[in-house]
Amino acid sequence: MRRPRTQDDLDATYSPGQTPEQSRAVARQLEAWAAEGTRPGDEVNAAELLVFAGSQLSRVGDVQEALRVLRRAVATGEPVDPDVRCFLHHALLEVGDVDAARELAGQLRRERPSDVDVYLLLGEDYEVHGDLREAHRWLTLGVRRALDDVIDGDDASEDQVLRQAAHLLVSRGRVRRALGMPADEWDELAPSPATPDDELLE
Repeated sequence: MRRPRTQDDLDATYSPGQTPEQSRAVARQLEAWAAEGTRPGDEVNAAELLVFAGSQLSRVGDVQEALRVLRRAVATGEPVDPDVRCFLHHALLEVGDVDAARELAGQLRRERPSDVDVYLLLGEDYEVHGDLREAHRWLTLGVRRALDDVIDGDDASEDQVLRQAAHLLVSRGRVRRALGMPADEWDELAPSPATPDDELLE
């Protein structure tokens, strides 16, 4: 019986300088690990292994293969933060299957996810792919959810939710400017973008 699969095992499969062939080899290795299933003691489940495999394939331009792997990740039914379907949605847009991406996004929206990162990921996906109206829709839903969480949440989680809300507000403001929309009351809440001098002081 194999030992439990750790986060260190996953981290060790990737290095920034690896070649496309090395990335494909990593993806094959991760798929093989995922095929063994998730066992007691594993720090990373099969779905997480497949998501990482999909990212390796996507980064070298094998978008159809990435889509195949990410469909397998969703089919496991195992959890991936913030939601495994976010990664599948990204892959669908990458291969140009906009209708399937919209259908998946609609499913997610109807479920009203509690993790605001879902709204951020889908919103920024649509922004990158030029669908600014849909990006605005998702980022606005995310801001509303995040601000509701601030009102309803406890002190321990408030700082994290505020950070998530700030990222959503910045992205939403950027999309609104690209759409030529006037600033609204939520735009006034968005933190100013960091300047190079600010980054040097951190």
